[in-house]
Order: sequence, then C-alpha cells, then structure tokens
Amino acid sequence: MLPGELSDARILWAKNGALTTVVDDFFDVGGSKKELENLTTLVEMWDKHEEIQYYSEHVEIVFSAIYNSVNQLGAKASAVQGRNVTKHFVDIWQDLIRNMMTEVEWRETGYIPTPEEYMENAVVTFALGPIVLPALYFIGPKITEYTVRDTEYNELFRLMSTCGRLLNDVQTYEREYIDGKINSVSLLVHHSGGSMTIPEARKELQEPIDTCRRDLLRLVLKEDSVMPRLCKELFWKMCKTCYFFYYQGDAFSSPEEKVGAVDAVIHEPLQLPLDLRPGLDLSYLHERKND
Repeated sequence: MLPGELSDARILWAKNGALTTVVDDFFDVGGSKKELENLTTLVEMWDKHEEIQYYSEHVEIVFSAIYNSVNQLGAKASAVQGRNVTKHFVDIWQDLIRNMMTEVEWRETGYIPTPEEYMENAVVTFALGPIVLPALYFIGPKITEYTVRDTEYNELFRLMSTCGRLLNDVQTYEREYIDGKINSVSLLVHHSGGSMTIPEARKELQEPIDTCRRDLLRLVLKEDSVMPRLCKELFWKMCKTCYFFYYQGDAFSSPEEKVGAVDAVIHEPLQLPLDLRPGLDLSYLHERKND
C-alpha cells in the first residue's frame, strides 16, 4: 500500500484502520444509546470535551483513543505540510461519528430511508475517511486547503467509498439482517414493493459497483487534475483493497479467509526463481543456450 520510507503514513493507516473498526463495532453492537450519544457529544465538543462527563468507562476509552490519535497524528502532519491540518483531521472524525449516530437513530425509530438517503450517509459511515484522507498529508505532495475543498477531492472519496460500501453490503446482507441493520440490498427489496428478491437485488447492485470502479479509475488517470497523482492513487489502492476483502464473501470479518495472503506477504520467505537468486553461477545456462 505504502513504501517503507513513508512510515508515518503507514502507522496512521494501521492505527486508524484499527480505530475505525472499534468505533464501528461500538456503534453497531457494543454501545448503548446513551453511550453513543455521549461519545457523539464529546467528539463534537472536541477541545472543550472536559465540560462533558463520560457516561461510562467504555466511552472514555474510545473517545480518548480518538482524541489522542488525532492530535498526535495531526501534529505530525502539520509539521510535514508546514501548516495546521489538525482541524481537518477533527472534521473527518466528526463527520464519521455524526453519520454513524444518524444510522443509530434510524435503527432506534424504525425509520427506513430511501436508497439515496442511505447511500449519502453510508459513504461516510463506511469509515474510509479517517484512514485514507489524513494519509494524503504524509506521502509527499503539499495538500492545500483549496485542494481538499475541490470537487475532485470529494468525488474521489465518494467513488471509493461507494464502491466499498456496495461491495460490503452485497456480501454481508445476511449478518446485517440478523443484527437488524439496513443496507442497500434490503432497501432495494423493501422499496420494490415485493417485486424484487434478494438475489435480484444483489445482481442489480453489481452495475453501480462496476460504474463507480470505472469512474474512479478514470479520475485517477486524468492528466489535468487538482489532486496530485500520487495522492489519487491512494484512493484507487483502497478501492482494490475493498475488492480483496469483499469481492467474494466477507473476508474482513473472517479470521481465516485471508490468512494465506497475510502469511505470503509477512511470514513466508520469498521464493525466487533460480535465475534471480544472488550469487548463483548461471554461466552454464548461457553455454547451453549457445549450444
């Protein structure tokens, strides 16, 4: 995903990948309504959070992890960029928590959004924002405030997140149905008035998935661009990662599904072909070729 010399970007990617997973699970199953409301208020207050009491130890742990990580990583990114970008990091997390709370309210009240309402919110709650967007500040190019306010920046994020969310929804429908959660599959079936089945809904979602993937690649390869190419490629790499996890089944939630790939990258020695091994005398091969 990122070369070894970009260690700060790699650390941010790993930390926020883990942290967004914890927060997502806290909103889905781990936290009570009071705890989630409390966490949302704390994140909204941010530097004034000490005015608010923690509802529980769990809330304190989750909020402290978000607050400390954002401030530490924001300070590092500000030093790299030569300007204060911590507020942007805070904004990204506030948007995520706010939209996650919207999903909780839908669940609590039994409100069924339209597919359009759902996707507008779900693009954010897929939680790629805190992983990808802050990493852009660490990979080399200067990212101006003008750049992050440009429509291209927003469109790169929307296409990447839409593709990932739909891939996830298609593969996790059964589990989310049991948990009482809505997703794009169940919404298509519901709003069809009974004329569409689950398999048909899954098949229909393949077209917007393919469209988003093509549009994202087209934007990444576009020559005349506000966003540096190096930064745009991060959106594409994350999109490919979503395919890796969700193209067939839900590998993200499986402890065994991708273990072979992890072992191949991290644990197992690289197996080189004979003619690529250093120090190997290959003169006999040239002689045989000449013969």
